[in-house]
Amino acid sequence: MGVMKMVASLKNIGVTERQVVTFQLGEDEFGTDIMDVKEIIRVPSITKIPNAPDYVEGACNLRGDVLPIIDGRTKFNLERKEKDENSRVLVIDVEGKATGIIVDKVSEVMRVPTSNIEDTPEIVRNIDDDFIDGVVKLNNGQRLVMLLDVVQALMVKDLTKEKKEPQEDNMRYDNQSINIDVDKSVDEKQLVTFLIDQEEYAFEIMKVKEIIRVPQIVKVPNCEAYIEGVLSLRDNLLPIINLRKYFGIVHTEINDHNRILVVDMGNFTAGIMVDKVTEVLRVPKMSIQPPLQFSAQSGEQLKGIAKLNSGKRMILILEPSKLILSDSIEPIMGNRAIQEQHDDTQRSENQLLDEVQLVTFKIDQEEYGIIIDNVQEINRMTEITKVPNAPDYIEGIVNLRGNIIPALDLRRLLKISEKVQTDASRIIIADFNGKRTGIIVDSVSEVLRFEKKLIEVPTEILSSGVDIDWLEGVGKLDEGKRMILILDIGKVLSFI
Repeated sequence: MGVMKMVASLKNIGVTERQVVTFQLGEDEFGTDIMDVKEIIRVPSITKIPNAPDYVEGACNLRGDVLPIIDGRTKFNLERKEKDENSRVLVIDVEGKATGIIVDKVSEVMRVPTSNIEDTPEIVRNIDDDFIDGVVKLNNGQRLVMLLDVVQALMVKDLTKEKKEPQEDNMRYDNQSINIDVDKSVDEKQLVTFLIDQEEYAFEIMKVKEIIRVPQIVKVPNCEAYIEGVLSLRDNLLPIINLRKYFGIVHTEINDHNRILVVDMGNFTAGIMVDKVTEVLRVPKMSIQPPLQFSAQSGEQLKGIAKLNSGKRMILILEPSKLILSDSIEPIMGNRAIQEQHDDTQRSENQLLDEVQLVTFKIDQEEYGIIIDNVQEINRMTEITKVPNAPDYIEGIVNLRGNIIPALDLRRLLKISEKVQTDASRIIIADFNGKRTGIIVDSVSEVLRFEKKLIEVPTEILSSGVDIDWLEGVGKLDEGKRMILILDIGKVLSFI
């Protein structure tokens, strides 16, 4: 509705003034109707949204709800600037949904006679005319405030109506991959979480086949910048996607924390390089909010946002089949190679019996592994309650979503010198004979799959001082340069 028509309409119903919240963007002063503003807050901690439009700052937690945040300067074609102590977020009601817009400064709330509101002059610059609601003339025209229709400015097309549900025939799951408690509750989702530039992301665990360190990657010329190259994984070519480059984040040198998630991308398999894998965890489905619909691309690539710790921790759940299309990979591998790799994921059970899959972790400088079938989940360290008169290797008990389970200090059990727990420390939730136990380790390395023929039976006390009675075998990788001590979980947890 034009401003003059709107003013005329207001006068017809006896309204002679409007209440306006005024704010600054750059050198200009703007205003918006107070009825559209739910509240005004300081700029909170904001989680970035991958592949969203440039004016989308991200999302934040607002009293348990996910609030999308728009940068007002970028939205209205002004130069972006760092936020300071004057910056504020106007929380706007957009068709029943709250959306935040960052402004440089909120000035005041004032009442404006409708007679002081004039139509938009043609000389208005740096602003989309569709969002202009008029110009307020104050102090005999010495002060001009441009009225914005912020609801119209922040309105995002509902993309969900155009999205089609995937056909069941097109949905493929490799039930032999990362088999961590596949029989999980229908009220929970299990996620593999990881970091990209301090933001936390996740894939659903059934999409992740394994997690490996970053090996030697063969560069491929004339391909997309985000394709790091290819590597050979059990005689199959695996394209490697650098998620930092894909999201347009500043590239950093590969370090010891980087990992590659081998992920089912829908009709092919790819390695997704991430900054750091954090944990495997269960989240209640009710804690997952539908993705924010900033654009077709960002809406499809995000499967949801998990809100944990009363919304203080937000995890962006990615949909791998929407990240990379097979067309981007074909120049590297060719249609035939992709089909062969796809067929390879459907290997028979007889072939899989020749392999073993481990969750590997470290105690001191030694690397250990537990058969993945015995691992239910991997969690960060949590509060542990001491139990009087318990064996010294029992650290105490922990509360796991309402279930009380014992926590075993593996260092003490293996008679290894004690060490102060760090941010890298983890609790591996193991299942033995239907009973769950938490195993405290220094750090979790990766989920690793290799051939059983590389496992040897231990025949003597190893250099680490670990008695072979605790061991099921020793995995020798990289021509024996890397050894993994595979624990006999039955003996380790024989006390329960």
